[in-house]
Amino acid sequence: MYYNPYSYFVYPNYYPAWVMANQPTIQHPSSHLAMPTNPTNRSPFPIVNTKKLKTSANRIKVIMQQAQLLTDKIDESEQFAHDLMNAAQQSNKTEVEKLIASTGITIKFETTYTPDGFRITFTESSCCKLTLILGW
Repeated sequence: MYYNPYSYFVYPNYYPAWVMANQPTIQHPSSHLAMPTNPTNRSPFPIVNTKKLKTSANRIKVIMQQAQLLTDKIDESEQFAHDLMNAAQQSNKTEVEKLIASTGITIKFETTYTPDGFRITFTESSCCKLTLILGW
């Protein structure tokens, strides 16, 4: 076992920045071929295209409206909230899915539940998902 009197880890190949600042940089002839970049955009990342992001944002609105149907029904109906929670606590997946579908939800969803909560994931094709977690 070695004793290190310093309060930080000493790296064996560590050179201070002031030593490395005076070193000449070596450029290989093929270095410009390593990663293509746009001559007007010096960033190594591709040019930003917001089309898919905007499409996802538009589609997530539909998912949020579907989630609103469920939360409104739970909030407005004590009987519905009781039936949903009771079916989930009994692990009656068929009844839970039937109750959720009865709210008017038309998109694909998956449900999971635990003793302390309920999770429903709404999926709209391959663009986006919304997970709603409700505790009880």
